[in-house]
Amino acid sequence: MTDNRLTRRRFGTAAGALIGAPLPLRYASAQAKPGDLKVALLLPTSGAQALIGQACRRGADVANDVLADSKIAVKLEIVNYDTETKPDVARTQAEKAIEGGAHVLVGAFDSGQTIAIAQVAEQRGVPFIVNIAAAPPITESGYKFIVRNFPTAPMLIGGAFELHKEIFKASGTAPKSAVLLSLNDTFGTAMVGGIKAIFPKLGMPYELADIITYDAAVKDLSVEVGKAKATKADMLMPVCRLNDAKLMIQELVKQRWEPMGVMNPGSPGLYEQDFLKTMGKYGEFHISNVPWLDPKSPMTESLEKRHAARFPNDQLDINGGFT
Repeated sequence: MTDNRLTRRRFGTAAGALIGAPLPLRYASAQAKPGDLKVALLLPTSGAQALIGQACRRGADVANDVLADSKIAVKLEIVNYDTETKPDVARTQAEKAIEGGAHVLVGAFDSGQTIAIAQVAEQRGVPFIVNIAAAPPITESGYKFIVRNFPTAPMLIGGAFELHKEIFKASGTAPKSAVLLSLNDTFGTAMVGGIKAIFPKLGMPYELADIITYDAAVKDLSVEVGKAKATKADMLMPVCRLNDAKLMIQELVKQRWEPMGVMNPGSPGLYEQDFLKTMGKYGEFHISNVPWLDPKSPMTESLEKRHAARFPNDQLDINGGFT
């Protein structure tokens, strides 16, 4: 063993200014010459979350350039590991990365995979930096080697609902009811649990008509969207990822359901590059309430420049930014 401790137009248009202001290879060899720090990057670059994992990886691909621009005197040797969008594979890959001499682990976008990696990192005493993953247990289980570079689900929810209020005030209109449509994986379950706990305390102008959940591997959302439509809610709140976000909006079009607004309470999906490209006009006027890169920071300016130069056809968003 190796020890490495060390609306929607009016609704959406009014919201635009507010939101803009804040904020496959299973194993690949090193992408840089040996450096000061060997980093194992564990991401779902194949499987259901492949496009998101690849977007995260693009941020890492320019990390050394951004660090150099920021005068941070370290050279990273980044080794890529594919979790295949499976927690069990994430665990195995984390073990392999540590055996391969990694000084630190980074990943893994998905909360379920991240929890699996965290358990390995804690057992082996190797630092693990979470790029994106919101389930609270990741940093509330007493682990000493885990650092999260992303808000928890309750933080996402609280911030999102406050933005909802600002958006309603700016637009001059507010829904009277909303329906929550959520996937039921680790992240979705954490979000639903947080919403149930927080929503009654926030004094929102709308009531929550229903909470409808579905399997993360779903291939058809016609039944779930039908149930949501039947509530006659003014607003749809999706907690989703990329593939189910596309299924959901396609089903809204098929069922000719056009609520006042589609606003998530803090989740991926609606801002993803492939969603916007695939959905075309049907991808417009949805509102995402999520953390973002600080557009005024020198590091963000460097990241935007480096990312655009290396990946001119790809969008830079929180996936690459947080990674």
